[in-house]
Amino acid sequence: MEPKSKNTILFPYDFSKESDSVMEYLSQFSKMYEFSVKFLNILDPGTKKFMSENHMNKSSLSQKISEMANDFQTKNDVYSSSLIKNAPIKKIRKISIKEDVTFTMLGIAEPKKYSTKIMKVVTTSPVPIFVVQEGVSFKPYRNIVFPLDEAIDSRQKAGWALKIAKKSNATIHIFSISPAALKNKEKEHRQYKVIDTVERFFTKNHVNFHTETSQGGYKDYAEDTMRYADKVNADLFIIMIVPKKIMKPINPVDFKLIFNPSKIPILCVNQRDLFVGGGIT
Repeated sequence: MEPKSKNTILFPYDFSKESDSVMEYLSQFSKMYEFSVKFLNILDPGTKKFMSENHMNKSSLSQKISEMANDFQTKNDVYSSSLIKNAPIKKIRKISIKEDVTFTMLGIAEPKKYSTKIMKVVTTSPVPIFVVQEGVSFKPYRNIVFPLDEAIDSRQKAGWALKIAKKSNATIHIFSISPAALKNKEKEHRQYKVIDTVERFFTKNHVNFHTETSQGGYKDYAEDTMRYADKVNADLFIIMIVPKKIMKPINPVDFKLIFNPSKIPILCVNQRDLFVGGGIT
């Protein structure tokens, strides 16, 4: 079976319940968007524990991962392959470059702190990271929430929003931080200009969109965005990740959105990724 397109999802699989829970979402998404899937196992502690419990060696593990990919392909009519690397979690980002994947899909539980190894993968990935929380079922996207904060590159994720919305005829809900809440005339003017630029981009590309502005300040923006997402029955967030300090590699607003209580899946686009997805043109 040959892949229908060159677009590939990298799916790190470690035998955890979080990875297993995303499998159905992965199958439905890959079929709808015509992606091939590459199963990746990196021999992390979870895998080594699984091997020990099941009396497996590297050869039998390789066979197990290969069989999973073949079974996934047969059941879903999605071209699938497998890859095993004896590498730490942080190497996932380099593997995604070498394998030339379109983005990575992760099933992870909310960590107790920002600076875990897996969160560093999310914040440093050269391709977008699609995070799906446990227990979420796939459905065609109808309402995509597009947070638009004051970060200079926030609008650059518009290219990805366009790609995804076009396929399912979704409405993109632009939710901007309040320009007035920035308490700086220059920043306020720039935010209005950014909103206008994004709206013109979606208009030019014939995508349904709606714009609303947060009424609170920056400290309320994450909660306001999550409330707005519930209000419009959102089924996807698309955000731009802006890494912060060494011990806190992710903006607290982004962290809250990724692990939102409603378990809305989220596509995280990093500043490093702009050349891949394309921004506003």
